[in-house]
Amino acid sequence: MLFRSRKAIPMLLEWSPQHELGVTRMDATHREFVALVNSLFEASDADMLASLDALIAHTVEHFEQENRWMEETNFPPVGCHKQEHDSVLEIMREVRSRYLAGETDLGQKLAEELPHWFEHHVDTMDNMLARFMIAWNATPAPAAEQTPA
Repeated sequence: MLFRSRKAIPMLLEWSPQHELGVTRMDATHREFVALVNSLFEASDADMLASLDALIAHTVEHFEQENRWMEETNFPPVGCHKQEHDSVLEIMREVRSRYLAGETDLGQKLAEELPHWFEHHVDTMDNMLARFMIAWNATPAPAAEQTPA
């Protein structure tokens, strides 16, 4: 899914207005994800593991938050969306494990592929979720409340 057979074009992930989905908490979480992907991309060898760990920790919370919103709003394609979340986290964890086993180039490869995945995921799956939530007036409350408003 993330690692394609074609050569990835290394790039930083740039935030743009096209990433704004109209759900404030979702947009803020996506901005954090972009910043962490870029930190991973720019990490030195000495900082790679810490950057990868920070990205994984954020992504766990990020995906759990979206999964809660989908469950709470009865979002119809919850299964497909959650399955993609699970797959991406599995890849991130596998990269970490293999990095620790000596495949130190994988952190950088992950950082090169995540921008491509993120662009597609936001344009499709997260866009549908945001539109669904807005249509049903289910814009999420602050994270501390954990339930749609």
